[in-house]
Amino acid sequence: MKLRERLLGTALGLMVGMSPAMAEEVQLFHDKGFWSPHLQEVAKAAEEATGIKIVETPYANAEQYKAFIQASIASGETPNMFTWWTGATFDELVSSGQIAPLDGLWEEMLTEGGYGASSRELFTVDGKAYGVPLVLARWVVLYNKPIYEKLGLSEPTTWDELMANADAIKAAGETPFLATVHEGWRGFIWFQELLLRLHPEAYNGLNDGSVAYDSPEVRDVFKTWVDMYAKGYFSDPRSTEEFNDFARGAGAMYLIGEWAYGLVVDAGVPADDIGVFILPNATDAPNAVIVEGAPLVVSVDGAEDEATMKALRFWVSAEGANAWGAASGNYIGNDKAEAPNRIVAEVNADIAATSAKAYLRWWEAVPAELQGELVAEMNRFMLDPTMETAEQVMETMQTLNAAYWDEQ
Repeated sequence: MKLRERLLGTALGLMVGMSPAMAEEVQLFHDKGFWSPHLQEVAKAAEEATGIKIVETPYANAEQYKAFIQASIASGETPNMFTWWTGATFDELVSSGQIAPLDGLWEEMLTEGGYGASSRELFTVDGKAYGVPLVLARWVVLYNKPIYEKLGLSEPTTWDELMANADAIKAAGETPFLATVHEGWRGFIWFQELLLRLHPEAYNGLNDGSVAYDSPEVRDVFKTWVDMYAKGYFSDPRSTEEFNDFARGAGAMYLIGEWAYGLVVDAGVPADDIGVFILPNATDAPNAVIVEGAPLVVSVDGAEDEATMKALRFWVSAEGANAWGAASGNYIGNDKAEAPNRIVAEVNADIAATSAKAYLRWWEAVPAELQGELVAEMNRFMLDPTMETAEQVMETMQTLNAAYWDEQ
């Protein structure tokens, strides 16, 4: 070694010795800016427990985020750790060859007893697990308990009871349901639920090409949706402050992932004022619930990085699950951790009591190439909820759908 290099190395060593110990940093890329403060709380807990500092890096919306990740993969610069979605988009991501299998980590998670094998299946492609839960959320109705109590309403167990509650709430001068096109992706929420509740036999077929977007079942969904809008059941779809809207009383019932509970509490709704129920069926089909399993994934390079894997192990641990649950109210399936809130505990109990069958959320189940264009059409309907617009939307969606499946 040259003298100059030896002297430089010695100087750097002295500087390190004189500086405070620096935590290793691991970046976590995501598109969920509303969780940034909560992720930062988990980062603090991770740094205290492991010495690894998780630096969360949010993107403004889902489409920008997908473009960033896809460009990163194409350039060979896949981030070490980032969030994604399950379903068709997850399969496509794994097919890039840039995502590391995590079977070894899942063996630890299952052996330690906190996680169930059914959770692993959500993140499995061709028999290998490629992600761990960022969230395991059931899609439910959060409702305003004071309004329900004032009007003497009970949680509905049938579709007719749900509609009767909506009528009573409307008659009292309140808006029954909060629903917007906030952030551009929410248009599918009521579409998927109406299809599942009215025609569960068509739900999965819609996503594998065997049921058309202009089929009688889908037309029935839009007729029901139009009728609900005509009765004044829904809030203004143009709002861009959905969580704050619930706090302001813009809707007495809010169909959303249970992950939103912490966000509406943050927006100012007293925790004790929020109730929860699973949307009931309009048929005598078995009880059902829509499940969203958002994954955390690591790249092939990330799996070789000790700090990245240490951060991931903390995340799935009971300590990590408790930190995330306490900060955000989110459940990740680790039953050795505490239920993050009573809403999650109540949904767990309801599912156990009714043996509700889990259905993958439309956003994850639909082919990735169709996702953005189809939800844009559903948004278009919500902004002009007439049957005339519905006919146009169904025609456009089916044209896109048929073109995709013809190429498969």
